[in-house]
Amino acid sequence: MTTTRPRAVTRFVLVAVALPVLASAVAVVLQLAAGDALPDPIAIHWGANGAPDGFGSAGTMVLVTAALGLGLPLLIAASALNGLRRGDRGPVYRLMGALAAAMSVFTAVLMTASVRMQSGVTDAATGPSVLPWLAAAAVAALVAGVAAWALQPDERVAVVGTTPTMSPPLSVDERAVWLRSVRLARGGLIVLGAALALLIAVAVVSIAVSGGPVTTTVLIALVVLMAAVIAATAVFHVRVDETGLTVISATGFPRVHIPVADIERVEVVDVSPMGEFGGWGLRWAPGGGFGVVLRAGPGIRVVRADRRVFTVTVDDAQTGAALLAAEVARAAGR
Repeated sequence: MTTTRPRAVTRFVLVAVALPVLASAVAVVLQLAAGDALPDPIAIHWGANGAPDGFGSAGTMVLVTAALGLGLPLLIAASALNGLRRGDRGPVYRLMGALAAAMSVFTAVLMTASVRMQSGVTDAATGPSVLPWLAAAAVAALVAGVAAWALQPDERVAVVGTTPTMSPPLSVDERAVWLRSVRLARGGLIVLGAALALLIAVAVVSIAVSGGPVTTTVLIALVVLMAAVIAATAVFHVRVDETGLTVISATGFPRVHIPVADIERVEVVDVSPMGEFGGWGLRWAPGGGFGVVLRAGPGIRVVRADRRVFTVTVDDAQTGAALLAAEVARAAGR
């Protein structure tokens, strides 16, 4: 007996895996085919005015094409495929598929054009401007992204929350505190770690090629910033007491506190990091509000009086949400 793969999975694999592989393969073949007609070294970096300002071997462009045109889209695909196969759905998955397709096409067109346009050029420093091809690559990426979005089905899974209650309820003079810690899921750590490693690799290649102080400073700052963000969002402590809900990073920042007086409703929900928020960590999603989403599974969702929504994924969410709802009811005199 055979099982038919869901259409959403098939279409996502087509745009986020098959297309990047094909585009990158064609780009690499076309670049290698231009070998004998290229200057040595070739231009591999261009300034803001489109003129060549960095030089290296043609093999460098092949490696960059593979790393950016194939590595990044496959990283996106890897972070989304497990959720899709489990039956998770949402517009974020379509966006990720469209982004992977657009990124691969942009890289393939730009890298290939920047190599092929140097065919027959004696001195790479006098080569043509890359700006027209940069514009062409952007248009091609936009077309690919829109087509990839349209090709994928618009399937969504409704998130239904339950309202928790304490049994027995809190007495007037009774006080309670609920504490839990939550760590970033292994899948999230792998994806974020891979993204950091790829950023470091790109930074090393870019610094080696251009070596400019501004470029070096910006790239190092980006690597440090990304590493700091990962460290600050790897572990959070969650506390519910008579003051409300507090979620704080193990590093002390960021910190979120929602007073009971600001809370209109408390729910327990089954959270899909990719489907609802597009990933793990500190997230924001249109219609889904802000969240500390470190893994798939149960979470506490708070709807504030001003309709803002906050979600935190955590073990034993049912107990924490029930206590928070009880404190909200007591504060409101219910």
